[in-house]
Amino acid sequence: MIDIYSYIIENIYQFLGVLFSIIYVIFSIKENILCWPALIIAAIFNIFAFHIIELPLQIIMQFFFIGTAIYGWHNWKKKSKKNSLTITSWNTNTHAQWVIVGLLLTVILWLCLREINIINSSPFVDSLMFTFNIIPMYMTGKKILESWLYFIAIDIISGFFYLYTGEFFFCFLFFCYIGFAIHGYQTWKKNKV
Repeated sequence: MIDIYSYIIENIYQFLGVLFSIIYVIFSIKENILCWPALIIAAIFNIFAFHIIELPLQIIMQFFFIGTAIYGWHNWKKKSKKNSLTITSWNTNTHAQWVIVGLLLTVILWLCLREINIINSSPFVDSLMFTFNIIPMYMTGKKILESWLYFIAIDIISGFFYLYTGEFFFCFLFFCYIGFAIHGYQTWKKNKV
């Protein structure tokens, strides 16, 4: 039997990153501006966790999340002003363009990781998770409703990847994210102008 306390201590960065990531999503669904500082804290812990498990693009992604959090925090502060940021949708053409860009970036990153021989057990999945987490984070900062649908897709892939690699805190997080993303989509859809 696994000693849970020892497992948490051995994976403390992952545990704290997951905890603050869950706090981020809960606040984000409620459109609470405190989601952004929670994301910054989560990203800091996750930088250390991903360094330990050798997923370089996930480390870079955490720095992107910090930047996104600052951007989102700034945008959401406008809420109390006359030109507040409201939940909107993109048209199908815009989504198609972003998916094509995401797939191209995934392939480019995958080829780069293979070429420079970075220690990484799954360069393609690392590239895919990197790209298709960045796109919906940007969309969330702009309050685009469909960001939650992108999150559902990448969370399914990420959850199974972390299950396969034995990173159980991250596996738990991404399977929780699926439920949160479904709830977030439904909540934002009700609140959409």
